[in-house]
Amino acid sequence: MLELLSNFFYYSETRVNEKVKELHQKFLGSFDGDAADVTYIKVIKDYGVSYSDIFCSAFWLYNNLYDYTESNIITLLEEDSIPPVLVIVDDYSGTGNTLIKTVDKLIDKNIKIIGSPIYFLALHITQRAIKQIETYSLTVGIQIRIIALDESDEAFKKGYLFEKEKAIELKKKYFDVCISRSVNNDYILGYEDVASLVAFHYNTPNNTLGLFWSDLATFVALFPRHQKKRTTLTELQKKTAARKKRQSQVITFDMDDVRMASIMAYCVSFAKDLSLEKMKHEFGLTGKQLDFVLGTMIEEKYICVNEDNNTLMPTEKLKSHMFVSRLKKYKKSFQDIESVNDSSFDIHAEYVPVNF
Repeated sequence: MLELLSNFFYYSETRVNEKVKELHQKFLGSFDGDAADVTYIKVIKDYGVSYSDIFCSAFWLYNNLYDYTESNIITLLEEDSIPPVLVIVDDYSGTGNTLIKTVDKLIDKNIKIIGSPIYFLALHITQRAIKQIETYSLTVGIQIRIIALDESDEAFKKGYLFEKEKAIELKKKYFDVCISRSVNNDYILGYEDVASLVAFHYNTPNNTLGLFWSDLATFVALFPRHQKKRTTLTELQKKTAARKKRQSQVITFDMDDVRMASIMAYCVSFAKDLSLEKMKHEFGLTGKQLDFVLGTMIEEKYICVNEDNNTLMPTEKLKSHMFVSRLKKYKKSFQDIESVNDSSFDIHAEYVPVNF
């Protein structure tokens, strides 16, 4: 495992926030068209929560692309609005299947999308995914250009990380450890035997070698993976997806004032320690809700991005807003008092905000 770890790609939140800017710059460096013609979207999921939503939100946020990012691309295509250039963004592609399914859905909604150049921007992609996407592109007759920052191959592929004999030897040792720890046979080399060495701070792809993320009684996973369980919510999501398909409309998610106010208070409370991942999980937000919150707060100038260290920060406007709102809340309790002795407020001469 130590041999493998020396070749592992781990993306912390700080690194992701830096890499999204680097990825966008790499795209702009190879794109010779008008940047105003570009529409950015994320891969399409039928239902459920995609952990790559956090990555996609960071991508538009730290690159100031809110006005160029579309969460309801299906609706646009149904209305015959075809983006001149389409960029699909994702954190990782192990087999290329998710990207291919996304493009299939776009073509199914409006075949005219074939006439628009499509770029696939990935933080990390495997050689298998590249080959599969390129084959699909030629077969369907649609132009898909791949731009990625990091590429990798199967961990035990001869001549990739290790010379032929050593690769065979280490693969055998790895299998021995997996068997001794009762790792599920389907997980040993990861989904479809992609054998990746990749993990993100919010989740680990199932294409990564199973020993690193499997939940075992005798072994603590170094990079735990969220395991989807069959729950009532799962069934509700399936029914919602089926209903959406029948109605041929996209459900949008709004945010009530109380919840929005709580999130704003949360931003002030944590100040420089704001984290997209934590915010999403603390408030149980979907990807669309996270984008809605960020977009609203940016439009209203309540949060901003610190260009020096890629962190989110509440603006003075938000701090002032929260302070004034709190004062208004208590104003009613004093409005019936006809006269007040100024000295009675000496104890409150200094206002000290507490953890909201």
